[in-house]
Amino acid sequence: MTKEKTWLIEFSPGETRAALIDEKSRLIEMQVERMGESEIVGSIHLGRVTRVEKGIGAAFVEFANKEPGFLGKAKNVTEGQAVIVQVIRAAGGGKGAVLTVNPELPGRYLSLDATRPGIHWPRGKWEGDRAELAALLEEIAPEGSGVSPGPLAPVVEPDALKAEADRLAAAWKEIRGKAASSKPPAELLASPALIDRVVREARGPVVMDDPKQFSATRTMAERDMPDLADALELYMGKTPLFEETGVEEQLHEALSPRVEMPGGASLVIEETEALTSIDVNMGGSGGRAQSDNAIRGANDAAVREAARQIRLRNIGGLIVVDFISMKNKTHRKQLVELLRREMRDDPVRHDVLGMTPAGLVEITRQRTGRPLAALFARPARRAMRQLPEARACEALRDALRRPWSGKTVLVADPAIVEALEGPLAPALEEVNRKLGQALELLAEPGRGGYEFRQG
Repeated sequence: MTKEKTWLIEFSPGETRAALIDEKSRLIEMQVERMGESEIVGSIHLGRVTRVEKGIGAAFVEFANKEPGFLGKAKNVTEGQAVIVQVIRAAGGGKGAVLTVNPELPGRYLSLDATRPGIHWPRGKWEGDRAELAALLEEIAPEGSGVSPGPLAPVVEPDALKAEADRLAAAWKEIRGKAASSKPPAELLASPALIDRVVREARGPVVMDDPKQFSATRTMAERDMPDLADALELYMGKTPLFEETGVEEQLHEALSPRVEMPGGASLVIEETEALTSIDVNMGGSGGRAQSDNAIRGANDAAVREAARQIRLRNIGGLIVVDFISMKNKTHRKQLVELLRREMRDDPVRHDVLGMTPAGLVEITRQRTGRPLAALFARPARRAMRQLPEARACEALRDALRRPWSGKTVLVADPAIVEALEGPLAPALEEVNRKLGQALELLAEPGRGGYEFRQG
C-alpha cells in the first residue's frame, strides 16, 4: 500500500461497504450502505413549520420523516410556513433530526453555501496563499450564494474550481425550482450515495472491486474531478477485497468491547447513554515493577489506539479515557497533547478538554451518523444482538463463495429469512442469477444465525 490513506470499496448483493485504511493497512474508518435503509443527513426538503418556540428561538418542521425536525435559530418563521431545510443530524437518542435553513451543497474542491453570500473559510489553520485563492473564489461565486474552499482548492486548476461552482449553482437552481412547484413535505434532494461521498472526500487511492461501478466512477471523475481519475483502481483478485487486505478481521475486532495491544496492554470500551468510557489496562506490559517508563510507554500506545478506535467506531458525545495513573505532571500534560495530535486528522469536530484531577481525560466529539456497532447490531439488555439485515448480507456473500454446485439450502434464523424475502429481496434475486439457480430459504426458529446445506 502507499503512504496515503486508501479507500477500499466492496460491492456485494444488498450492501456496499467502504473502508479507509492507513499505510500500514490498519482500518481507521468504516461506512456501510445497505439496501432498504436510507440516509437522510445532507438531504434537502421543502418542509412546513408546525410549531414555533419563541422562548428558545427555534421551531419544529414537518418534513419527509416520521418525526418533525428541530430548527435552531429560527428567525422570522411562522406556523404553517413552507421552508427549504437541510438535515444536518439524523434523529437519535430520543431526539428528532436537526435541520438548517442554510443549505450547503458539498463538492470535492469547494462547497456552495446556498443562501449565505461571501467566502466562508474552514476552521483551523489554512495552508497556501489565502489572498490569491480569495480573489479567484470571489470571481466564481454564484450570485446570491457563497463558497467554502476545501483542502484541495489551492492545488487544482482554476477551471476545475469554476466548473464545480457552476455545477453546484445549477443544482441549487434546480432545487429551488422543484420547491416552487411542490407542496410540503417534499424531498428536493436526496442524501448522496456512499460511493459519491467517498470519492468526494478521498485524498488518496480509491480501490473498487466492481468493474461496472469502477467504469462509471472513472468516467465521472474524468469529467468532474480530474485529480481523482488516476487514483481510482480496480481490484481483480479472486479473494474478496476485504479479506485480502485484512479489513474483514479488523472489522470483527472493532465490534468487540476489548482491544488488545502489543505487550499485553488493552483497552476496554463501554458505551452508555450518557458517555463512552475507555479504560486502559496495562496487563503484563510493564512487568512486575511497572516502572514510570513502562507506564508512560503503555499510555502512549493507548493514546494512539484510542484515537483510532474513536474514529473507527464513530463514537460521539462525551468520551472519558481512564489512562494508567502517572504522578509526573509533565508526563500527564504531554499525554493530553499527544492525544490532540493523534486526533488532529479526525474529520469530525471534536475537542480534547484535558485531564481532570482524578486523571481522566475528557473528549467531546460531534455525533455524526450511526456508530459502527449500530451498523451491524442492536443493543440488548446485556449484549449486542446482531442485525438480521447485516447477517443476511453476510449470508449472501458466503453463498457466492460456496465451492459446491447443485441445490443449496440456506437454513437461517426467521428474522434473517424475513430480511431476505423483504427489503433484501432484490439482492437475493441477484445472487440467484449469479448462482444460476434459486437459493432455497429455510427458517429455523431459535437458530440465531445461519448455515448452508447441500440439497
